[in-house]
Amino acid sequence: MTTKRPTKRGKPGKKSFYKRLKLFETNRESKVGQPPGTPVHVGAHHEFRPYCTLFRYNIVETKEFHDIAPKDLTKELKPDGVNWINVEGVHDVKFAQEVSQVLDLHPLTQEDIVNTTLRPQFDTIAGYSFFALRMLYAADDGHLVSEHISLIIKGNTVLTFQETPGDVFGKIRDRIRTQSGPVCGKGADYLLYLLLDSIVDGYYAVIDRLGERIDDVEESMQRGPHDGLLAQTFGMRREILLLRKNIVPVRDVLNKVQVAGTVFQDNTLIYVKDLTDHILQVTDSLNLSMDMSNVLIDTYHSMQNQRLNAVMKTLTMISTIFLPLNFIAGIYGMNFEHMPETKWVYGYPMAIGAMALVGTFMIGYFVHKGWLWE
Repeated sequence: MTTKRPTKRGKPGKKSFYKRLKLFETNRESKVGQPPGTPVHVGAHHEFRPYCTLFRYNIVETKEFHDIAPKDLTKELKPDGVNWINVEGVHDVKFAQEVSQVLDLHPLTQEDIVNTTLRPQFDTIAGYSFFALRMLYAADDGHLVSEHISLIIKGNTVLTFQETPGDVFGKIRDRIRTQSGPVCGKGADYLLYLLLDSIVDGYYAVIDRLGERIDDVEESMQRGPHDGLLAQTFGMRREILLLRKNIVPVRDVLNKVQVAGTVFQDNTLIYVKDLTDHILQVTDSLNLSMDMSNVLIDTYHSMQNQRLNAVMKTLTMISTIFLPLNFIAGIYGMNFEHMPETKWVYGYPMAIGAMALVGTFMIGYFVHKGWLWE
């Protein structure tokens, strides 16, 4: 196995999961008026230099080339075995075009490669197949990343385009380097399946983390609602909607691939069917997470209403206790001249005693009914 060490390159800036899914930094207006097939980068802008790697392997050996120039790819691609070209950095349209031209990709495909806001899709054009998906994974610092990825299979070559460095394909590379597992003895369609499978496994990790966050919010809500919980729940609900937008269409993509029957060989197609089942499980988990977030929001409002009702109940009982006392005080507060009790020596103690007696009776009645200490 021959390996060339990669050169040092810049890393993209860190972004939150929400920002990566929203893709605030887009330039869709630059596509307006352009003829079809004109590559224009749409998506988050990055400053790092694009980077290209090539894995060339068969059942006998594996060769790995780092930071390879597009013009050198043609002479390194071999008909025996499998070629895997991976490009990081589609923000450099010229670089992406040069790599695409090595496999003679259609201009419409080149346009889709640099458009990072595409919904998941599958197309077969001029002897090759094109996939556009969202790749979700946790970065080294723990934050979640969502990036657009394009996968093309043409003959014995698989070509992948990523937005940024970092992906979920590390274990696949290790198996190719060490010649372990069946990957080196199979064709390019099996490599494509492994890449798709790793992307779907990344969805599982994101859903599991989302489920843990929902459980944490539910436990916190049981201890008493506060404004921060509602904000967290709405944030999770927004993330679930964005995840559904990017994951649910993958099921249609895989179904379309199976109907086409031209991408995978029969011995690999059975794995793709299993992958479809995995996507169904992920979408079911997303639907459950959406239902749970709605339940949490309803529970929060119910608990807030319950607290408000308790406060209103307390204020009502206090008002009820003081209402007869105010009545007594109002009667003896009138300034009529002929009121016998006003000049009676025991008039004041009698009024205070009547108020105390009525107040005690009201409190005792509330306690007897169980209203006071609920």
